[in-house]
Amino acid sequence: MSPRNEEQNALIKDERREQILSAALKVFASKGFAATKISDIVAGGGMSHGLVYHYFKSKEEIFYELLKRAMTTSSESLLMVDKLPLPPVEKIRQTARYILKSIEDYEDTAYYFLIVVHASVMEAPDEIKGLMDISNTAVQTLAGFVREGQRTGELREGDPMGMAITFFAAIEGLAIYKLSMSNFKMPDPEILVGIIKKG
Repeated sequence: MSPRNEEQNALIKDERREQILSAALKVFASKGFAATKISDIVAGGGMSHGLVYHYFKSKEEIFYELLKRAMTTSSESLLMVDKLPLPPVEKIRQTARYILKSIEDYEDTAYYFLIVVHASVMEAPDEIKGLMDISNTAVQTLAGFVREGQRTGELREGDPMGMAITFFAAIEGLAIYKLSMSNFKMPDPEILVGIIKKG
């Protein structure tokens, strides 16, 4: 087999795997983990059971991969913002703008937020629950922005973790509205910033 054919086969394999994950994302977001069956993913993606089981052993493995993507992307985005030479309130503003624009422009972003919501309240295997620690990294990073802003007097007083959780809870709610209302438009990011900003 030539290197070119090996590359083509690898590309096809990746595409099929992504097809499965894309279908599963929407099914898990709408039905939840417990109610979802492999047959639902098969139907949603217009594929065969054999194809799904060729790439994944179980629905748990599929859900784990989706949740890992959601958690990792969120945490890495905040860590990147944290490295920017910006005042705390601007870091929060950049975070709000980035997330709301992503939900507005890419429907899958909203689905990923719903996956996280499901994972936070469901009975799940330990390896899935373990991923929630990554979610805490994002919340803790934002709480760090709040603490810094409170020290400089830019942000209102209060529990930094509570404010960070409220910030993300508002975003999760907006993601749900985005998926349930066809004409829904994301609000101005300044509304989110206003949850935390002084005055």
